[in-house]
Amino acid sequence: MNENVQAIAGLQAGLPQALVAVVTICAATVIGLVVLHRPDRAAIAWAAAFGLGLLGTYAWVAAVELELPAMRALASGLMLCAEPLIWLGVRLYAGRRSTWQAAVMFVALVPVTLALTAESEVFPVFFRICFAGAGVFAALITFELLRLKGVPRDVLLPLMLASGAFALTAALNVIWSFTAPKLDGDAQIAVLRDFNVIGTLVTSVAAMVTILLLARMQSPNRVGSSASPAAVIRGRIERVREHQEAAWSLLDVRLDGIVDVRESTAPSDFARMLKRFTARVVAALPPSADVAPIDDGRLLALVPGSEEAVTHHLRNLLGRVSAMDERDDSSAIRISASVGWATILEARFDYDKLLALADERAQRAVGLGGDRWERSGSIAAATDDPTTLRG
Repeated sequence: MNENVQAIAGLQAGLPQALVAVVTICAATVIGLVVLHRPDRAAIAWAAAFGLGLLGTYAWVAAVELELPAMRALASGLMLCAEPLIWLGVRLYAGRRSTWQAAVMFVALVPVTLALTAESEVFPVFFRICFAGAGVFAALITFELLRLKGVPRDVLLPLMLASGAFALTAALNVIWSFTAPKLDGDAQIAVLRDFNVIGTLVTSVAAMVTILLLARMQSPNRVGSSASPAAVIRGRIERVREHQEAAWSLLDVRLDGIVDVRESTAPSDFARMLKRFTARVVAALPPSADVAPIDDGRLLALVPGSEEAVTHHLRNLLGRVSAMDERDDSSAIRISASVGWATILEARFDYDKLLALADERAQRAVGLGGDRWERSGSIAAATDDPTTLRG
């Protein structure tokens, strides 16, 4: 019995040292291998998350040793602040609107609130609320990772599982608070603090792995830009809006029957086919076009020029894609593409509206059999006369 007690005491005594060691290594890895490799806004948000986690870890260990309740509460709040900053980094990586206000508000209010109420009767309530808020951000991280396109799922899995587990724990905490209201508040807080420490360990390692892999997936010539491929197009649209250049169009190019093509070919052949598809789309467009791969068999292209010039590029593009399988007898599926065409004037220089218009028209073109483009409700096949294409 005494040996078991001594063993448990030894484990608890070694937990602060293990926490400091793990979080320090993870923070140094993210800052050294992510921020310095690709110093964009997403990397800075992730570095801030690990920085606050590191600061909170050191403060928590010091508060435990010195028995300072206010400092311990502040440290717990700092460790919780990693979740909204990681979520912010994922959104920035995906090229979505930053919505940084929610993350900044959480970071500014939670540690201060917990520190000020550390020795009051309302501290257990505030801590549970803050823990639940961090759980909401953890759930949002999982949601954003599920929405992330063009990234292998195994790269996202570590952070996705860790965030999902954190969100589940926070949800159980809320249920527990209502189903066991008479339970000693100090006992509940002690359990939540333990979960917070363990969650910091697990999340730090999982986030480090996922963030490092995401950063290293970017090509060297993209250092300093946002991690999302579509961020290049968004940036170009912002510059076009500043100069009021109207002669630009967004093309949403999709490989027809992507599911059938994937199922009918070997993985290696499918990967080679996707590379050829991308290469042919790029070759059919002018050098000044911005091309961004979004998913397997889907690309966005921002193309300058008049309607006649874009029509010429579309014919060239569809012809090149259709010619892919002329000397390839390994597949019975005909290769073709569908394109949604939206002009920047239609969207009034708004990236999200432009993307939505191109996406809607690409889906219509796919639904009408593919190997065609659509613009403004009019359908034009690759063999149609260009005069049938109406604005």
